Amino acid sequence: MVHYLRFGLLFLLFSGSLQAQDERYYRQMLSGSLPEFNSEKIQAPGKVHYVFESPAYRIDLNNDGTEEYIQTVKRDGVDWIQITDFSGRKFFEQKLFAMGVESVLYKIRFMTISKDVKALILFLDEGKTKSVKFESTARIFVLSFEKNNLETLKLSQGPHFYHEKEAQREQYSRRHFQVNIVDFDGDGIKEISVQYNHIQRMMKYIGRGEWIRL
Repeated sequence: MVHYLRFGLLFLLFSGSLQAQDERYYRQMLSGSLPEFNSEKIQAPGKVHYVFESPAYRIDLNNDGTEEYIQTVKRDGVDWIQITDFSGRKFFEQKLFAMGVESVLYKIRFMTISKDVKALILFLDEGKTKSVKFESTARIFVLSFEKNNLETLKLSQGPHFYHEKEAQREQYSRRHFQVNIVDFDGDGIKEISVQYNHIQRMMKYIGRGEWIRL
């Protein structure tokens, strides 16, 4: 994966207003199996020695005419995503577990999943390890909410969409999966598909912030 040389965050907004657009893309550039994460929304980080916060980027997530603020935070090398309201009140914060050094949340894709469900698709470069052999991975996380109620925000861990590694006998492999959000079964609820050639990993929304792997 590409690791950027300086901190910063770039949000790219495609054509159309925030309210009218079904799909929005955000990209950020920062320098530079997983444990099961706690599903609680706000987690006390404990004593922290080093903190970097990206600029706060504004978007009206629930179409109420008031913008929310999304930030990524590094605390002692650990990635977090946090969302605050217009008054600065933090109402969502979640840790994103990575696997190696130089991890970075580098892209966020805002999607309408159904008439009642919206989601932020988080693209996390999990960093790299190089003990004996080099390995680098990236995966998606899905932050969804229902009926424009931001109190229902819930984070789910998705599959890897990138895997690069140095295998034995100096073999090398790299797979970059395509991430698609499509209503495959025609039930009005879009699934998330991560695909590479004939390999496909699917996530389906089943309600109350829960996603299952198919």
